[in-house]
Amino acid sequence: MFNIITVTMQFDPLEDRIIMDCSNKSKDTQRLWLTRRLLNRLIPSLTDQLEANSSNKISKELEQAFAQEKAEIKKIKTKSVVLKKDNPSWLVTSVKVEKSKFEFKLLFINENLSETIGKDGNQKKAEFVLAISNLRQWLNALFKIYNKAEWDTKCFPNWIDDFNLKYEKKPLIN
Repeated sequence: MFNIITVTMQFDPLEDRIIMDCSNKSKDTQRLWLTRRLLNRLIPSLTDQLEANSSNKISKELEQAFAQEKAEIKKIKTKSVVLKKDNPSWLVTSVKVEKSKFEFKLLFINENLSETIGKDGNQKKAEFVLAISNLRQWLNALFKIYNKAEWDTKCFPNWIDDFNLKYEKKPLIN
């Protein structure tokens, strides 16, 4: 199992998919391809689970927007993942999600039987364990990539949309 520590994501217009370049503690790398169809099902599932923890003291939308802002402020700039030569590259066909009180565990899987076993004889699976604030940062990054790709953002809740529009850098006009 590949245990993801760091990711760098971008949109590939030729493939019409999101590339998620990943590295583990040993600095090994893999490239995971994420389709819009898969993400359109995953994102609402994740955001619904985030909303389930709302305190109901203030509106759910406002509480979630504040949590998004806090996560983005705490984001630490890291170096981009640089792929190594002959790194594995594979399409994610399903994602299993496990949630605990403080983190989410995403298990990315390739279920295509002809592609399931890698060159090393191991099944193509990658685990990404994210603290809740890191999951929020990952969702913000996906939202920005969706916009860049000109994909419909209906799968994102309003509190992510509002947060990103509020903090989008506007051009200065003098």
